Amino acid sequence: MNLADILRINAANHGDWPAIVYRGETIDYAEAFRRVQSYAAQLNVAGASVGSRIGLCMKDHPAHLLAHFSVAHVGAIIVPIDHRWTAAEKTRAAEAFGLELLLADDDGDDGSSDDAGVRTLSLVECSGSPSTAIVETNDAPLLISLSSGTTGRPKGALVTHENLYERFVSQWAAIGYDSRDCFALLTPLFFGAGRSFGMSMLTAGGTVLLAPPPLRPPEIVEVLQRPEVTASFLPPTLLRRLLPLHEEGALLAHLDYLIVSGEPLHAGEAAECLDKICPNIYSYYASSEGGGISVLRAAEIRDYAATVGLPTFRTDVEIVDAEDNPLPAGTVGRLRYRGPGVARQFLDENGELQAADTNGWFYPGDLAERLDNGMLALRGRDKDVIIRGGVNIYPAEIEQTLQGLDGVTEAAVLGLNDRERGEIVVAFVAGPRVPDADTLTSHCKDRLAPYKIPQEFRLLDELPRRSSGKIDKQALTL
Repeated sequence: MNLADILRINAANHGDWPAIVYRGETIDYAEAFRRVQSYAAQLNVAGASVGSRIGLCMKDHPAHLLAHFSVAHVGAIIVPIDHRWTAAEKTRAAEAFGLELLLADDDGDDGSSDDAGVRTLSLVECSGSPSTAIVETNDAPLLISLSSGTTGRPKGALVTHENLYERFVSQWAAIGYDSRDCFALLTPLFFGAGRSFGMSMLTAGGTVLLAPPPLRPPEIVEVLQRPEVTASFLPPTLLRRLLPLHEEGALLAHLDYLIVSGEPLHAGEAAECLDKICPNIYSYYASSEGGGISVLRAAEIRDYAATVGLPTFRTDVEIVDAEDNPLPAGTVGRLRYRGPGVARQFLDENGELQAADTNGWFYPGDLAERLDNGMLALRGRDKDVIIRGGVNIYPAEIEQTLQGLDGVTEAAVLGLNDRERGEIVVAFVAGPRVPDADTLTSHCKDRLAPYKIPQEFRLLDELPRRSSGKIDKQALTL
């Protein structure tokens, strides 16, 4: 399988159907595949071949999205590089993954060959359709899906053509969007969600409306209220910023699918978003290494907002103890999962190949429990477990309790070293009208066991976040 071949078939079957809409320009499938072929020919001229590692360091525009398929076309491997990174960050990625070529915009941006230490190519629009054969990949790697390493050097999973295709199938089966949908892509293509949903829609034969950030909340609503838009993705941070714009009725009532991922919405917040923003919200739990894990569908959110839903299509999930023994329902343990979308090979921080678990299991680092009805409930990160006086405390439960209080938008709970008890529970709380510490303590006492109640509350205007939008707990400890 080669994903570029699926785009070729879409162009052959409905070439006049819109593939990408961007700033007033509509690119149909015939033109989209012609551009993919043209870019692939330019990659070949630049020396790219099967297995070459090519950095994609472009801004968010059609050439960037289509370049993913062009790299696939020649049998090479995509290495995502954020154009906003510093020269040092680009160099670290180039060295770790042995980049042979960097695709960058020719607009005076700082993504030059000097920054990354590799040759740079700027793709250009050419007339004509070069007859470049699509490489038969035999399920070879297509993408190095990056994550940060403990030393600051990047590491990543080797994701194959087959892995990506199966992730897309899982999205279509679990969420439901297809070739008839128009997906508004508002997040950077560098990030896993932007790349995944953009490629998934083109593989399905649907339409991608590119509306790159930064966008202010009113601009987001303006894009998503366009009549042709039927689906989109928003991280919780952006979703929350839309709530003040609500006046009467749901802001985005016409959307068939509004996917939320990155972190779960707490129960009260989820119900408010259903009423004020969109009745068709889907909470999607996933990792860059293995794709979708579970989906909480719109009809389930009101009753099960404290969970991340049921496992996705063809995904096997287990909760296990420290020795990998499966645990019964209602018991907290390490979550692991496997399926056709899960990577089987990984690169460490030095770019060295590491094999995955021999049975195909991947451990995303989350603690969870399975409820009697099969729903998965996250209880925190494995490394974030707080041990107070020998008792394990899971931050997610306390965070959800605090987020259920009026005036609290977000909360992060950590364990800080304590000479007497090992660790104490500290809660960082933010929101427009955060109550005082006495009120927060009283709220927790009514809902949590005494040993789970934070010994200290730190009130902030907002919590620090990583570029992905997730709360940066490490920054809270500095």
